[in-house]
Amino acid sequence: MDCTEYAEAKRKAAKKISADIRERWNNRIVTRGLHLMGEAGAVQYLADYGRGIGTAKVIGFALCAESEGYQEMAFGFWKRAFELETGEKPIALNTPNNSTADFAPAKQSTSAPKIETANNPIVPELPPHLQPGRIVTMQPVDAPSDRSYYIENPDYWGQPKRDGNRVVVIATPDKVYYQSRSTNLRQQASIEIDRTLIDTAAKIGTFVLDGELYYKSCTGSEHRTGAQAATVNIESGFPTIQPSAIYAIFKSLFFKGNDLTTVAESERIAAGVEVGEMVANLSPAFEVVPTFRTTAEKIVLANQQESENREGEVWVLHNCCYVGGKDVKKYPMVRTKYCLELDLFIVGLTNTKVAGRPFSAVKVAQEIDGKLVPVGTVGTGFSAGEMQEIARLYEANPKSVKIKVRSQGLTESGKLWHARFLEFC
Repeated sequence: MDCTEYAEAKRKAAKKISADIRERWNNRIVTRGLHLMGEAGAVQYLADYGRGIGTAKVIGFALCAESEGYQEMAFGFWKRAFELETGEKPIALNTPNNSTADFAPAKQSTSAPKIETANNPIVPELPPHLQPGRIVTMQPVDAPSDRSYYIENPDYWGQPKRDGNRVVVIATPDKVYYQSRSTNLRQQASIEIDRTLIDTAAKIGTFVLDGELYYKSCTGSEHRTGAQAATVNIESGFPTIQPSAIYAIFKSLFFKGNDLTTVAESERIAAGVEVGEMVANLSPAFEVVPTFRTTAEKIVLANQQESENREGEVWVLHNCCYVGGKDVKKYPMVRTKYCLELDLFIVGLTNTKVAGRPFSAVKVAQEIDGKLVPVGTVGTGFSAGEMQEIARLYEANPKSVKIKVRSQGLTESGKLWHARFLEFC
């Protein structure tokens, strides 16, 4: 198999380009202009970041470069992937007269015309990084400082966390695209949301929104799926009331013909408010997520989130640049959460194949009215010594070992959410 046949086979077997690859394309390749350097750009990227890189990732970069129209850079990545997987050097890939002539670099390092397909839609007025299925969202990381730091710091603005799924909306006068955080395209949430977005785009032009899609029950509670909200309606005695799909808007990434990823976060939020007020006036299926700017306002936000048993808050530097993915160096966007600490009984140990580990996770239960009610498992937070001690104590006295656990809350079925072992009780 030569390199041309190799690339063709990998294209046929390839899955969707991952958000991880898209993030690196935007943040490491495009920001440095490596995509404009042709094959040399691929060589430079691999020299800088390719130590120990796997074949699958190199193939991902080749596919990403092709999808963006940069065939020369893709050519460089394909050569490296071929070499990694076969252990052979590609033979004269840039020689026009041999069987690999398809890989010969183009004369110019410019973007080739893109072809629209069902899985690769193209919106002409949008730049490549804001095309449907290619948008890498800014994602909050766990806050390295206490909540009070963000409340008192004027550079950070706060927004309440919504209990739904991150969805980017690309609205045009003819069609709306919905993209998940993982860059997958998804179905519309409701006809009403779809029509409202199309009607608004017909008046103001194409726009891109970043927000959260959630489902509201008849009690006002927020849920990730319509089924979860419907369950609450049934349990509340209103089985015929349908859950409401709500799109909560954080900000806008494209508005009035402008790419807002090149400006400060404050401008993206302001544009999101402007578009959000338009669609919210047309339909109750939209809301603009409020932004809290002053210390006094941020105190109100934190108190409100805690009193309503919300998950927590998102804090963002109002003057930060747009960086897709998670930034754990500059912390432009962080999240603070309200955690539970519970004293729980160990009621079982799950099996593991990892050498030296007596178990994979502990099954735990909470004592309620004299009965042990299972609340899920805990699989992190233990040292090797603590794991051995837990196994020893449990074997000696099953169901009498008590531990303290920290959790980010409980799921709707009463199970621990992101639980961590703290100490023995």
